[in-house]
Amino acid sequence: MKILFIAGSLNQGGAEFQLLQLAKLFQEHKHDVEVFAITDYNFYRPFIEKNNIAYFHLNNDQGKFKRVLLTAKKIKITQPDLIVSYLKVPSQVAVFAKYISHSRAKLIVGERTSFIQPLYDCFHFNLMHLADHLTVNSVVRLKQLQKHFSFLRNKISFFPNIIDLDAFPYDQKRSQLNSRKIGFVGRIAPEKNIVNLIKAIKLLTDNNNDVQLLLYGDARNEVYLEKVNSLIAKAKLQDSVVLKGKTDTVQEAYKNIDLLCLISDYEGFSNVISEALCSGVPVITSDVEENKYLIENGVNGFVVNHKDPESIAEGIEKYLQMDAQSKDKMSKENRKKAEVLFDKDVLYSKYMAIINELIAE
Repeated sequence: MKILFIAGSLNQGGAEFQLLQLAKLFQEHKHDVEVFAITDYNFYRPFIEKNNIAYFHLNNDQGKFKRVLLTAKKIKITQPDLIVSYLKVPSQVAVFAKYISHSRAKLIVGERTSFIQPLYDCFHFNLMHLADHLTVNSVVRLKQLQKHFSFLRNKISFFPNIIDLDAFPYDQKRSQLNSRKIGFVGRIAPEKNIVNLIKAIKLLTDNNNDVQLLLYGDARNEVYLEKVNSLIAKAKLQDSVVLKGKTDTVQEAYKNIDLLCLISDYEGFSNVISEALCSGVPVITSDVEENKYLIENGVNGFVVNHKDPESIAEGIEKYLQMDAQSKDKMSKENRKKAEVLFDKDVLYSKYMAIINELIAE
C-alpha cells in the first residue's frame, strides 16, 4: 500500500513525532511510505534519515492557498492509496488538497490534543466530516467529539501514542539511582506550568530537601524563558534548577533522573509520560484526565493539583520518602503498563482493520 503522511513540519512536537512513528511502523510492515511537510523545519530530520523514510517539504515562504495547491499536486504525482495527517492545519490542507486533486485515496486525520476551542473546533470538525476517518489520542477529546459532533461518531477511533519500547530500555536497577534529581522534559512554555514547578522546588529546598530540577527542552518562548530565569534568580535556586536545553538523546535524560514531573495545564496523550513509563521512571503529574489514564495515583506515580506549588511539592516529597522496595515496585509498574499499552503489533493490527474497512467501502 502506498501511504502519504502529511505533516505541518518536522519541528519539535509530540504530534509531529507521533506521525513519524506511525510512518516508521507502516514502513516496517513493507508499505510504501512518504512524509510530506507543508513547511521546512528540521528538528526531526535525523529521525527521517536514520529510518530511511522518503521525505519532501514545501518552503516556508509560501502562502496558505499555494500550500493547498502544491499539496494537491503532490497527491496527484504520488497517487497514494491512503493519506494520513495529524493536527488541524495539515488536516485541513489534506482535506482541500485531496478534493482538488480528485484523489480516490482514503484520508485518515488525527486530532492530537484535548484543548478545546469552541468556535474553531466547530469549523474544523465540520470540515473533517469530509475525511474518511478520525483518530484521537485523547480520552477527553473522544468523549467531547462524540457528544458535540455526533455525525463523527461512526468514523472516530481512539489510539494511544506509538512508543518504541526498544528505544527506551528499562534498567532493573534504576530505583537504586537515589540522586534526588527531578526531571522535566518538554517545551519551556506557559502551558507546561514550569513556574509552579520551580516554586515547588523552592518549597522543598526551604524544607531542607536536597533536590535538583533538570529542565530538558526547547526554550523558544523568550518572554516565558525570561520569567523562568527571573524566578530562579529571585528564589536563589541557581544550583537547584538547571536548564539543560533541548536534547537529541532524551533516553539519557530519563536515565539521569529519579522522578519525572510533568504538570501541564492540559495534555493530550503525553509522549513524555509514555516514554517515562517505558523507562520505568515514576511520574508526578497534573490532575487532568489524560494524565490519569497513564498514571494511577500511588501506583506508578502521584497525581497532584498542578495549580498549587504546595501540592506539587507534597507529591515529590511522597516519592522521596518512599523506601527502596516501594520505589522499585513503582518503577516496575511503569514498565509493565508500557508493555501493555504500546504493543506495536496490536496498534498496527487496529490501524489495518480500519484501513481495510475503508478500502472495502
